[in-house]
Amino acid sequence: MVVVAVERGLRPWVSTIGSQSFEGDTFVLEPDPAATLVVCSQTKGAVVVGPRDRARYYTWRSARRTVVRLTPGRAQAVLDVPVDELAGRVVPLSELWGRSVGDEAELVSVLLDRVSSADPRRSDLVHAAARLLRTRGVAETARALDVSERHLRTLFTRAVGLSPKQYARVDRVRRVVARGGHGGWARLAAELGYYDQAHLSREFRATMGVPPGAYVSGHLPAASSC
Repeated sequence: MVVVAVERGLRPWVSTIGSQSFEGDTFVLEPDPAATLVVCSQTKGAVVVGPRDRARYYTWRSARRTVVRLTPGRAQAVLDVPVDELAGRVVPLSELWGRSVGDEAELVSVLLDRVSSADPRRSDLVHAAARLLRTRGVAETARALDVSERHLRTLFTRAVGLSPKQYARVDRVRRVVARGGHGGWARLAAELGYYDQAHLSREFRATMGVPPGAYVSGHLPAASSC
């Protein structure tokens, strides 16, 4: 993916904006704890891809996609809908906003209008929880934020779309994918906080559909048409 700079007005609402082109390849839609806005040459209008805790594999004839990844914890304010209602779904943006968005420039323009009067401080607690969960458990994160675990789970799941535990698991597997096994699986397991290599392998397979070694070598699950 080619990542472009996020316009100043979209910070802190958007973490990345990127573009991808495909020519008959198998496309891996990685699990992602963040909601994304996607404009694709194969579809009419932008769609919202909700948070997902499993990878999906698709085949493409030819396509170009622009992906706007919303910052975890901020998406509810941008989309104006509880994000847990979008988990695992792909929804036309027009169903949420009452208007179709056809290209990247229009999407950025509409986003800028929507966040111009929004206050990011209203989602600061969930956003902080998302950062802490990368290195801490749910109980420790709740204590650090001076809230109960139950309150954190309720608030977090509504605003992010995944439970805190799901979020932490998906985020960690994404970091395994990004590292690609460089340095060895046992070492990577230790660095990322898994109990051991077997723990890494179990969570990776449950999330990506294949063991980490198979994924890195390109032995992927059967792809379906997008």
